[in-house]
Parts: sequence; structure tokens; C-alpha cells
Amino acid sequence: MTTDINIIDCGIKDYNTVLAMQEKAMLALQTEAGEEVIFIVEHPPVITLGARNSANKLLKDSDAIEQAGIEIIQIRRGGGSTAHNPGQIVIYPIINLKKHSLGVSDYVRLLEKIGIEFLAELGVKSETKKGFPGLWIENRKIASIGVQIKKWITFHGIAININNDLSIFDFIIPCGLDNVIMTSAEKELRLRQGYGGQAGKKIDIETAKNTLKKILLNHFTKNESKTKRRLPEWLKRPLPAGGSFNNTSLIINQLGIETICTNANCPNQGQCWSRGTATVLILGNICTRNCKFCSVVKGSPLPPDKTEPQRVAQLAKQLKIKYLVITSVTRDDLPDGGAAQFKDVINTVRLQNSGIRFELLVPDFKNCQNEALKILSNALPFVFGHNLETVPRLYKIARSGADYQASLKLLEIAKKLLPDTTTKSSIMLGLGERDDEIEQVLKDLRNVNCNRLAIGQYLKPSKQSLEVAEYIRPEKFDYWAERAKQLGFDWVMSSPFTRSSYYAET
Repeated sequence: MTTDINIIDCGIKDYNTVLAMQEKAMLALQTEAGEEVIFIVEHPPVITLGARNSANKLLKDSDAIEQAGIEIIQIRRGGGSTAHNPGQIVIYPIINLKKHSLGVSDYVRLLEKIGIEFLAELGVKSETKKGFPGLWIENRKIASIGVQIKKWITFHGIAININNDLSIFDFIIPCGLDNVIMTSAEKELRLRQGYGGQAGKKIDIETAKNTLKKILLNHFTKNESKTKRRLPEWLKRPLPAGGSFNNTSLIINQLGIETICTNANCPNQGQCWSRGTATVLILGNICTRNCKFCSVVKGSPLPPDKTEPQRVAQLAKQLKIKYLVITSVTRDDLPDGGAAQFKDVINTVRLQNSGIRFELLVPDFKNCQNEALKILSNALPFVFGHNLETVPRLYKIARSGADYQASLKLLEIAKKLLPDTTTKSSIMLGLGERDDEIEQVLKDLRNVNCNRLAIGQYLKPSKQSLEVAEYIRPEKFDYWAERAKQLGFDWVMSSPFTRSSYYAET
């Protein structure tokens, strides 16, 4: 039995009208009153500005742009400034990621794959570029991606240049990326031979849309006969919902804040957001590492966003947060590993939110541990957290680019340089570790005077992530909680759903 997704060709329709259609379909799907749908559309000339202010770059003032007949719209999708006009096909899928067993990064990769297949059918070979979502032909960009996800329901999507007037991009720096040349399928066919000697070929938009529909159906058709691996009963949770959850989601999206909740597909998102808490992810959502247990996008990150501290401060104020957990992607590209951004976020939030407490979950600050901790010393007090994640034997498999002893060393140095600071770490179970290895990790942490410990079940966050080796029963987590307390940890949380920041304020 198969169920085909509903695909609607909107023709040429203005941006705000289609946005309202997306939001209506998204809300219906969230309440299970609607069905999944994909809108295919061309827009009249419009420039849209995304959630990342630093990536919204106009080359002419707004009056000049509007005089050219181009509308400007601020929208809270991911990414920066981009442009739409007739001849560009935009795809807006409104789908439930959980239904399709997709993580956020999986979904972005899927949109890219669809775009690559579609352009190939038109005779144009495109590719992805690590760290830069969208599709490229050498240094020329042919498709842009900007997505937003609420309660696992997607909207916005991918825009693919077919035969549109590319001069609209002269008004912006596309996606905030300097020196990017925009191209289209027809332009590429004029420039060189395509797959089948199709140089100079004209592309009929309606024919192209029909080709696209077949590709979309192939990727989004659900095969009901497929059997899914079932989670044990103790790992099942209801989908997130409720007024507090929706309010948290709205504020996070309005301020353009990244959270580890969504980027890492955390199973506690519904519970935490319903309590009005979230773990803020600073320094962007692109990581320089490729850890196989994680679903955060890997690639070349953008420079730190100077507006981020102020936006996080507003988040804390609007959600009335009293205990803020701040984490980041690994930034091996920065001399200080991103420590200065942690410091600036803490100090800015503290100035506007009296009495707020902080917990940091930092990367390993490879090659700059002492320097990073000295920078952070200017933002005390806080709980200092760094996760070992797993046992040493599994580092090469699960945590490529990291070093177990270096991570231990960071916790040790933190305790020496910041003696009054509580230190914390976390490990996952279910990756194939042995009990004797877990015992040794706990002892290693106590040997560097680590105070707090979180232990949780590893759950595969994306299709590309490591498989779960074992679902650990709750009783085993209780055992490790008791053992950790015996070893001297003064705060322990150990359960299948425990994560680094789960109930960190308790």
C-alpha cells in the first residue's frame, strides 16, 4: 500500500499569499487535521530576508529596490537574503519529519538530492558544497535552501533557478556569501554542453514542473508495507504540543535563535519547551567536526554573529529564563574555539536579566584550552560542562577529531583555573560500550574532580548517524546513578531520556 503526497502547482503567486498557504497547511498538519502537501510556485519579483541578520545584505537601498518593482519581505526562515522571480521554481514541502524518519540535516540533504536529480533531468550537473546549503556548479550557485521547522513540521524550502532573470541578484549578496555568482539551468546550457549535447536548449517551465513532480513523488511517497524498528515502551513519548511549547517555539523563531533541541533532534524538546526552557546553540549551526552520533550539519561555518548575544538576551527575558544552558558547535576554525562568543553572550544576557544563572556546554577547545578558559574567566560564575560522550575505545567510531585524554584534560584545567566552578560531563549508553569501560570513565571523571554527571540513552538522530547497538533498560540507568554517587559525584541524572542539559537547573 502506498500513499502519494499532495503536490499543488500554484503557478505564479505572490510571496505573502503562498506563505499564508504554507502556515495554514503547517498548522493543520500539526493538529493532525491536515495532510502533507508540497507547493510548487513561481513568485513575482521579491527579495526575502532570513533569520540570520548578518547574512541579510542588500547592495542598494530599499527605495531603489522597490522602485525597480521588487518587493522586500522579512521572514523567519533559515539563511540570509535571497531573491525570487518568474522562471525560478520554488518548492515548499509541508511534511512531518518524524513520519519520514528524517532529522533536520537529513531533510536539508534530501532537498539538495531532489534538486540535483531535477537539474540532471534538465541536462545540468550540479553538486553540493560542504558547509554551504544549496546547489552549485563550480563557484556558481544555482539553488538556495532556507527552511524552518516547527514541531517537526517543515515549511519554506528550496528555490532553483531555471530560466529567470538573474539581474535580480544584483540587488543583494545572496545568502550573505560574498563573491557568489548566481546562475540558472538555461544559462549553464548556453555556457557549455550539458549531459546530452543540449547546449543552448530552451527549458519549458511547465514541462520542467511535470518532471519535478515525478521526482518529488518518488522521494515522498510513503510505502506503508515497510516495517520500522520499534522503540521499547520506555523510550516512547507523545509529540510536543501545548501553549507553553508553542510560545517557546514562536519566540525562538522570531529572534532567529538556534537551539540544540532542534539541531540535534533532541527527544526532550517537547517537554523542555513546554516548561519554557531551551538550550541555546551559539556560533551558528554548522560544525567543523563530523561526529557520527550527532545530526548537526558539518561544514565551514560563518563568522560569529555580533547580534547573537543581544538576541539571546531577549530570549531569556521573554521566556523569563532563570537558568540558561549555552552550548555551541565545535569551531576549530576560530583561534579561541569560540570562547569569546560564550563570554559575550553570558555578559550581555546577565546585564539584562538579573539573577539568571548559567551552564556552559563547551567543545574541547582543541589547541587553545588554557586561552579559552582564561577568556571564560571574565564571565563567571557558571557551571562548566564538557561531554566525554562515550568510552575511549569508541572515540574513533563515534567522535572523530576528538581525543578522550584531551577532553579529560579540559575538565581538569577548568577545575584548576576556576577552582570555585562546578564542572560537569555527560556520556551516552547504547553505542556498544562495556560495563567495565563505563566504570573507568566514571573514575576518570572523578580523578579530575568532575562534580556532575549525566547519563542517557543514545538514540540515532539521523539516517547517517551510528546505529543504536543496544537499548539500555531503565534499571541499568538506576544502577549507574547509584554507582556514580558512590564514586563521589554530587549531582547525577541517569535515565534513558537524560541529556547534558536535561533538568540542568535542578
